[in-house]
Amino acid sequence: MIILIIVSINSIGAAKNYQPKGDNCITQFENGEINWTTGKIIAIGKASPLDNKEASNESVQGAARADANRQIIRILKQIKINNAMTVDEYASKNDVILAGIEKTARDADIFKQYYTSALAVEIMIETSIFGGFLQLVLPEDIRQIPEITTEVRAENTREVAKKPFTGLIIDARGLGVEPVLNPVIVSEQGHEVYSPVFISREFAVQKGVCKYLCSMDQALKDKRIGSHPLVFKGLRKEGKQNTSIVISMSDYRLLEKAAERHIFLKECRVIIVKD
Repeated sequence: MIILIIVSINSIGAAKNYQPKGDNCITQFENGEINWTTGKIIAIGKASPLDNKEASNESVQGAARADANRQIIRILKQIKINNAMTVDEYASKNDVILAGIEKTARDADIFKQYYTSALAVEIMIETSIFGGFLQLVLPEDIRQIPEITTEVRAENTREVAKKPFTGLIIDARGLGVEPVLNPVIVSEQGHEVYSPVFISREFAVQKGVCKYLCSMDQALKDKRIGSHPLVFKGLRKEGKQNTSIVISMSDYRLLEKAAERHIFLKECRVIIVKD
C-alpha cells in the first residue's frame, strides 16, 4: 500500500500534462483534448471519497469513470461538423444520435488511471471519432459512391503517360482554420473542389473526410496522400461563418485536368495543413 501511495503522488496530475508527440493538431479542453491528426479523443474524470465509509471508497473509481464519460460527451458535442454547426446542435433533436454519443463514451477505453494518498481517483479515457461516431454525425449528403470504372481513370488518354496524382494537400497555414468534420474547399469563382458530393461515405467514416496536420513536411510524407500529391495554397476562408477554404482558379483548373481526382477525392485522400 505504501508503494502504491508513493507512485500515486508522483503520478497525480500527469493526465493534465499529457502531450502527444509530433506535429499533431490538438484542440485542448479543460478536461480533455481532440487530436485531429489521429482522430483520438481523451477525457479526464475525477472523483474523491464522499466520507470515510468503506462503501464510499469502493465507489470512487466508478464515480471517476462516470465523470470521464460526462467529460468525453461534452467534448464530442463541441466538435464542429462545419463552422456553422456543432455536433450538439445537429444531434439536439435526434435521440438516436444522442444515444450513440453516450454509447461512444461508455465504450471508451481507460487510457491511464491515478490514485492519491487520499484515495481520490483520476481516470483518462480514450475513444476515436472514426467509425461509429462519424457514421452518426456526418451529414446525410455524404453518401456511398459506386466503384469508379476504369473508363474514368483513363478518360483523357493524352494524360496517361503522366504520373497520376495520388492525393491533395491544402496549405491553409495563416488562415486561422479551425478543424471541422466536414470541410469544404471551393475555387475563387465558387466551384466546389471538395465537398460531400465528391466523397464516398465508406471512406469518410473509416478515416475522416480529411486529415489535419500542423507541418507541411509531415503532410508530404504522410501515406494518406500517396507519393505524388497535388499541393494547393488556401487563399482565404469564405461563405457563411467562413465555412469554405478558397483556392485559386489556376489550381482548380489543374485539378480538373486530373482524371484520377475522382478516385483520390472519393477515398478522402486529402490533408489540410493548418497553423
